[in-house]
Amino acid sequence: MFTADPDADLEYSLTEWRRWRKRRQLAHIDWIDALYWADLTAVCSAAAFYVLAGFIGDSRLTADQMATVTTHGDAWLATLAALALAVGLRSGSRGGPLVLEQADVRHVLLAPVDRGRALRGPVLRQLRFLVFVAAVVGLAVGHLAGRRLEGHAAGWMACGTIFAVVTVVLAFGAALTAAAWRLPSWAGTVIGFGLVAGAVADVAGAVPGSPMTAVGSIGMWPVSPVAPGLVAIVVALGLLGIGLARIGNVSLEAAERRSTLVGQLRFAATLQDVRTVVVLRRQLALELPRLRPWVTVKVRGTERFPVWKRGLRGVLRWPAARVGRLLLLGVAAGLALRGVWAGTTPLLALAGVALLLAGLDSSEALAQELDHPSRSGSMPLPLPVLQVRHLAVATAAMVVVALVGAAAALLVEPSMPGLALAMVCAGPAAMGGVAGAGVSLLAVPDPADALLMPAEVTGLFQAFRVARPFLLSTAGALPVLAARAAADAGRSPVDAAASVGGLMTFVFALFVVWVWQRDKLQAAMSAAVNASGGKRDEP
Repeated sequence: MFTADPDADLEYSLTEWRRWRKRRQLAHIDWIDALYWADLTAVCSAAAFYVLAGFIGDSRLTADQMATVTTHGDAWLATLAALALAVGLRSGSRGGPLVLEQADVRHVLLAPVDRGRALRGPVLRQLRFLVFVAAVVGLAVGHLAGRRLEGHAAGWMACGTIFAVVTVVLAFGAALTAAAWRLPSWAGTVIGFGLVAGAVADVAGAVPGSPMTAVGSIGMWPVSPVAPGLVAIVVALGLLGIGLARIGNVSLEAAERRSTLVGQLRFAATLQDVRTVVVLRRQLALELPRLRPWVTVKVRGTERFPVWKRGLRGVLRWPAARVGRLLLLGVAAGLALRGVWAGTTPLLALAGVALLLAGLDSSEALAQELDHPSRSGSMPLPLPVLQVRHLAVATAAMVVVALVGAAAALLVEPSMPGLALAMVCAGPAAMGGVAGAGVSLLAVPDPADALLMPAEVTGLFQAFRVARPFLLSTAGALPVLAARAAADAGRSPVDAAASVGGLMTFVFALFVVWVWQRDKLQAAMSAAVNASGGKRDEP
């Protein structure tokens, strides 16, 4: 039986082993491919930056607009910081944020070495990467903000960078501390939800401030006091220090479970399998259906509309975490579209992402049918018809999410014209989220398709397939953009939103027809391709 040498310096051996492993990994890197991907990332980032700069523009804000930014800017930034902190708390309460390889969990952490020293190296590497990304993003956003806000551009760039870094350090430190103290998952969810709710209430003017306002004030340093931001920096560094000091107390079982699921999650993301990514993420978050539904639906004898009833029962068994996530996504979409109405067009992309994520959660019944094809095949109903009927419950759930977003947007500036516009825009937003989620679930990518295409068009085809659900969900938010353009031109914004909403309704109808007749359309396209190929092969 092997016994460790009591005089051996195991921590030094572990450090040397990691250095040797890093040298081996660097020796096997293909530097040509690495430079190609680095160049491609730089070009895409620069293109995205200049497109975003074109949307934002470079004209200075008026005095009234600048006063609004000065008054409410820290509250908006505090909401972003609260969301990041909530994500960190939830991740830490479930064993995160560190993701180790299974070999590290099973051998290094079970070896007779100090667990804290063994984990601080991976923790600091992950923190270094997150801080670098946050600094780059904060610098870019600060540069864009400096083009429109009063004050020197260098000051906005500096405070934008500091705000992004402090937010990441605060969220990462909270995750480490929650993991080290083994915070219960329900406690992390409650604390995170309370912080986000307080920040949103501050944005709406319902409360005079929130605990995260000090963090948000960092991004407004050129026009706001510096002292609250300095306190937030000290708190973030202290929380990170506590997490690093007690990192050795993390749960080994949670670390091994997390390493297994994250490995599968990365593989599914590489294959662009959205459904598998969603399922694995729920397993990672320990998100299980309720044993008892929120409301009991009684069944008496032979029921009509069994598909709809089954979908409704599934909704009534959603866990509280999913309900809260849908509400937050609705609020995020509503506030983002309120920003679009105020003139910040790039927030349209944020609203599209929120609607797509909410649509994926709302389409759970349809996704379950796709996960169990043998059960669907045993039903006395054609599969396309069954899938179309599942869209009804998903659309109803998305209507509720859209109404929550409309309420959040109205709280910023209540008015009767705003209420009418919100009601007109809620329906298209719900349909866009369902259409984007349905295309993402039903249009499953086939890796063999890329092999049959010319190399010149493979990249464009893959990019379109990835962007297609996002484009559909973003299209549901276009009525707000049309309403803003109509208001600027002196026309009725409600009529303009209704016109574009009618177009979105037509697109949703085409989506339903595609789901209903998808097999026939694919068969017709295959027959057309084969026929054209046969003609080309003729002498």
